[in-house]
Amino acid sequence: MQSQSLQAWQSAERLLNAQQFDQASAAYATLIEDRELAPMAHLRLSLIAGRQGRLQEATQHAVKAWEARQTDADLLDMIAKRLFSVGELELAAGVSTYDAVLTSRNPVIHAELAKLMSDAMLPEQALVLLRRAMEIGLDNGPIRYLLGLSLMQTGEIDRAEHELEDALRLEPDFAHAAWSLAKLRTWTASNNHVERLRADIARVGENKQESALFHYALFKELDDLGRADEAWPVLETAMRLRRRMVPFDAANAQALFDHLGAYKGGDSDFAKRDGDATPIFIVGMPRSGTTLLEHMLGAHTQVADAGELHDFTRQLRYMANLQGPVQLDLALAKKADAVDFAELGRRYLDHTRWRTQDKAFFTDKMPANFLNVGYIARALPHAKFIHVMRDPMDTCFSNLKEHFAGFYGHTYDQAEMADYYKGYRQLMAHWRRLYPDRILDVRYGELTVDTKNVMTEVCEFLGLPFEDAVLDPAARTGSVATASATQVREPIHQRSKEQWRRYEQQLAPMKERLGSYGYSARS
Repeated sequence: MQSQSLQAWQSAERLLNAQQFDQASAAYATLIEDRELAPMAHLRLSLIAGRQGRLQEATQHAVKAWEARQTDADLLDMIAKRLFSVGELELAAGVSTYDAVLTSRNPVIHAELAKLMSDAMLPEQALVLLRRAMEIGLDNGPIRYLLGLSLMQTGEIDRAEHELEDALRLEPDFAHAAWSLAKLRTWTASNNHVERLRADIARVGENKQESALFHYALFKELDDLGRADEAWPVLETAMRLRRRMVPFDAANAQALFDHLGAYKGGDSDFAKRDGDATPIFIVGMPRSGTTLLEHMLGAHTQVADAGELHDFTRQLRYMANLQGPVQLDLALAKKADAVDFAELGRRYLDHTRWRTQDKAFFTDKMPANFLNVGYIARALPHAKFIHVMRDPMDTCFSNLKEHFAGFYGHTYDQAEMADYYKGYRQLMAHWRRLYPDRILDVRYGELTVDTKNVMTEVCEFLGLPFEDAVLDPAARTGSVATASATQVREPIHQRSKEQWRRYEQQLAPMKERLGSYGYSARS
């Protein structure tokens, strides 16, 4: 590095540390033609643009950092993390396969990239990196946990159990491992962790974040054992602790529903290009059967199951040039109508093409895309929507007992859960009025009882020939990176039907709050 360039870099760093962002940006911009410093300069420019809310500029600099990349594993690690943060997941995933990364002797790099791959629902790539990290000396609770989680997602349940147990052996307070272990299978009187979990809770106390997860895990195992009277107080405590950590603004959520409920739709000049697949958006509430339907459709020879993707909201944010969470919020909705919807559709397809396996159709089963239906319909005129519905009380109870990683803040209080559910149902009714020919309702109860007729209807709606393979999800291999990763590999069953009734008395406030929305004759 030439002394002049070094001095310019040091000056830019001092300006950044002093939070003189405009001056720092100007200083870093002078270094983007320097081959050695260009990647880091673009990374700094991306960070500054992101801090100042300029998402498009932040994304463009992150991509330029990748374009200027060098074969230095530490630098590649930083580039991948920045790409991931701005939604350029394909490029970030590619970085994890580079020789410079795979041959690095720094296990932290492998661990950090493995976490990114796990978050991007790429457990096979995560496994490669995790095993490499362990080969060169990194072995701790988080590594074992990620290894167990990835094995669970790829269907290797016994090996996943072994790794999760090892994670807890190495770090007994690692509650994420306890929660994943509880979800791994249905536990029995002769095989469970109830007493250990009680001891974990007593040791940790209620003032640490780990406590909520230990409580959710204990509830899950007590519920498996049918010990409802013991289980319910544990779940109440879990929800109370989780609500303390996860903010939720009920008025803001209702304002979003009201805003979307007034949306009238619109057209765009989007034109399907050669090579563009048809997206199938599987929407609804979490824990309503969306994963099962995707797993079944993914057995069709013309359909790739891409999983729960955040790409549409990410690209909507890019078009609105607005930083924010990976789910639609009111601020983004208020800016959304002014975006170029044709370009939004093209960007979404460009950012998901790598997941389509060159097939004509692919599923995007992010349940919360029910909020985006109007925007998706306008941006992607050829997209299809399948709305999966489950019994209202089963759906709401299943949400209450799930520990969601940072989303769905309404699921830790019975009244908030009921109100959100009503808002969802009202919004879906609005979308059906706007797009009666583009949305197919699939009732989970009918899917599990009259499977062939329902899947025949689904295939007809999508314009696909029926294939018998869609009737046997348990026969499928491949990864499933959602909260239903283990259940979806089982043969189709109805064991989850009306599970809420064992807590009917305790759930009475939610049922009353749901009112007429709490009843369903066919779901």
